[in-house]
Amino acid sequence: MKKKQIRLTIPAVFLAAILLIFFGFFYWKEHKTLIIDQNPAVYTYEDLVSDTDILKSRYASVFSADSLGETVDGRQILHFVIGDKEASRKILINGGIHAREYITCQLVMKQTVSFLEHLVSGDSYGDTPYEELLRDTAIHVICMVNPDGISISQLGLDGVQTDAVRENLSQIAQLDGASLADSTYLNRWKANANGVDLNRNFDALWNSYADPAGHPSSDHYKGTAPGCEIESAALIQLTLQQQFTRTISYHTQGDVIYWYFGQEGDLYDQTLSFANTIAATTGYPLDADYQSLDPAGYKDWAIQNQGIPSLTIEVGLQDSPVPAEQFATIWAENQFVWEETLKIR
Repeated sequence: MKKKQIRLTIPAVFLAAILLIFFGFFYWKEHKTLIIDQNPAVYTYEDLVSDTDILKSRYASVFSADSLGETVDGRQILHFVIGDKEASRKILINGGIHAREYITCQLVMKQTVSFLEHLVSGDSYGDTPYEELLRDTAIHVICMVNPDGISISQLGLDGVQTDAVRENLSQIAQLDGASLADSTYLNRWKANANGVDLNRNFDALWNSYADPAGHPSSDHYKGTAPGCEIESAALIQLTLQQQFTRTISYHTQGDVIYWYFGQEGDLYDQTLSFANTIAATTGYPLDADYQSLDPAGYKDWAIQNQGIPSLTIEVGLQDSPVPAEQFATIWAENQFVWEETLKIR
C-alpha cells in the first residue's frame, strides 16, 4: 500500500511563507535590543522613535504611545502613558525641553524602560510591588519635548529636515551675529526650530521677563506670547486635560532641585515635602532662590497657574551639552526618582 504524499499547493506555500515572515517580524521586535540599553554616546530622535516602536509591542498591556503634535520640522512630540489612563492620580515626567540638554531625554527614556521591566517582571521596590506603586496611577512621559532643537544641537545642519527650517536658522544666526558654519553655535543651540526658548514660553511672569535676546535666537527668546509654540502649547494642553498630581521636569546642569515659585500654604508644604523626598534619593540639594533665575518655565507655570507640586531637577555638571561620560553617574543618582515619587500618596 502506497503512502499518501502531502503536497502543498503554491498558494499554501505562499501563505505559509507570509505567516512565517509575519510572526518572525514580531518575534524579532519583541527580542530586539533597545538602543537605550546600548548606552549610546548621543540618543537621537530617531533612536527614540525606534525604541518607542519596540516598547509598544513589548509592553502593550501597560504602555501606550501617541503624539502631542508635529513640530515645524516634521517630527512628532512623542507622549507615553504607563498604567491606567483613567486613574485618579496622574504624574508627568518630561525632559529635553532645552535642545542642548538632550542627555535628559536619554535619562527619562532609561527610567521608562527600567520601570516597565520591573513592572512586568513582578518586582518590588523595597517592600512594595511595582503593581502597587502604580495602583490608580497613570505616568505620563515626554522624553523629548523639543525634538527639532535637539536634532540641531546633536547633528547641526544635518539634523534639519526642511528647507524652510534651514532658511529660518540662517536668519536667526544673522540676528545672533553668528554663522551656521560655526559648529559650536549649533551645538549650543537651546531653542526650538523657531528660535524660541520653550522654557521661557509659559504664562508665569512671562510679561515681566525682559529676555536678553528680544528676537528669535538660539537662546533666551521668550516668543511672541505664552504658549505660542507647538511644543509648549502641547505641554499646556496636556496639563489642562490631565490635571496632574505632580510633575518633574529634567534639565541640565548643576545637580540641584528647584521647587519654589512663590507658592504658599498647603501647596508650599506639599512641594517642599516632594522636593525633600527626591533630594534624599538623588543626593541633590534644594534651591529656593527662584528670583535669581529666569521665569516663565513649565515648572513655574504648573505651580503658579495650576497649583501642582512641581520640580525642576538639574542633572550633570560642567556645561551643556553635558558630556556622555557623566551619564552613568546621572543614572545612578536618578534611577529611583519615579519609585520615590509614586510612594507619595
